[in-house]
Amino acid sequence: MLEVVKTTTFTGQSKIGDVVAKTFTATINTETPEEMNLNHWVVNYPLYGPNRASVAADEVVFEDMAYAFQAQLIEEKAAQ
Repeated sequence: MLEVVKTTTFTGQSKIGDVVAKTFTATINTETPEEMNLNHWVVNYPLYGPNRASVAADEVVFEDMAYAFQAQLIEEKAAQ
């Protein structure tokens, strides 16, 4: 039997100049927005290494945005 889960996915890229160093995703289940998966992976290790502090700052901003949207979805669901 097919089960379909509706999700919202955010994708972010930490770039140094115009080159992607690391990618981030956040996937939120829209039916149960308390469920969120965060993933990240390095795309360019030679670029990432010397720029870890900048990339880490981007990751914090990305996660803050994802958690804010998750909180909004939880609030909307509670109001239903």
